[in-house]
Amino acid sequence: MFGPAAFDPDLMRRAEHTAIAHEYECWRSVRADVVRRSGVGQQETNLAAENHAILLNMLGAAKAGEDYVDGRRVAFSQRPAGSLSFIPADHNWSGWDDGDPTASYLFITIGKKFILEQFDDVPGADLDRLAPKIGFQDTSIQYAARSIRSEIGQRDALSHMIVEDHARTIFGRLFRSSGQRRYYVKGGLSPTVLKRLIARIDASLDGSLSLAELAREAGLSEHYLSKAFRLSTGFPPHAFIVRRRVERASEMLRSSSRPITEIAYACGFSSPSHLAAAFHRVIGITPRQYRADWKT
Repeated sequence: MFGPAAFDPDLMRRAEHTAIAHEYECWRSVRADVVRRSGVGQQETNLAAENHAILLNMLGAAKAGEDYVDGRRVAFSQRPAGSLSFIPADHNWSGWDDGDPTASYLFITIGKKFILEQFDDVPGADLDRLAPKIGFQDTSIQYAARSIRSEIGQRDALSHMIVEDHARTIFGRLFRSSGQRRYYVKGGLSPTVLKRLIARIDASLDGSLSLAELAREAGLSEHYLSKAFRLSTGFPPHAFIVRRRVERASEMLRSSSRPITEIAYACGFSSPSHLAAAFHRVIGITPRQYRADWKT
């Protein structure tokens, strides 16, 4: 579906550099490109997405710049390693950024027809409501994207099936995180209350936050909060908190050399084995494997 000329890093992310390495692989409905550069100066982005596009920043941070989506300026946020950007088909992203001189990124394109076929009859999976997102974090999408990257160079007959399964995971997470559940599920939390509760959770990841405290924050009974929270997020409060702690731990594993034991306690886990069990349940691998994979 995608040929060798489908992606040119010097056109989509133009920058002066002293060295560049580019590898890619094409499957039936998906293409993945890995670009590594050193001596990078100011970088210009000019992406007009004919198919759905996911960009994962693997090394180096974008620290300042300007972003435009579909011709409109949007707020710029710094994009450290691990940041994701999603541009749906038929949208465009342009702008510039300054950052670290050594950088690498993974660029994945996923065919429009493939996603339409996979999600056509799924309630809430409305492609027209998926908006471009620049510089966000999602541990499950990060892992799925890097799993696609690990298939580059594989030549067996199963590779395209594995890659397309990860592509489905990416879009499942995009649909779920877009908040589209509110369009067909009643009884959830209001966006304002949900935002306040998530902020409270994120501020308390290194300690214990009880359901009673969350209920008081929302002004609801514990029973109703549990039900409404699950309707709004797809997870009961405790499971959601565990996922946020895993996401915080994954960020620390990527960006620091702190011991895993120290990271476990900093993220509210009672022990390294507690972190390992939760990490494996959410992401599919252990923290040690995750750190080793990210450094490759």
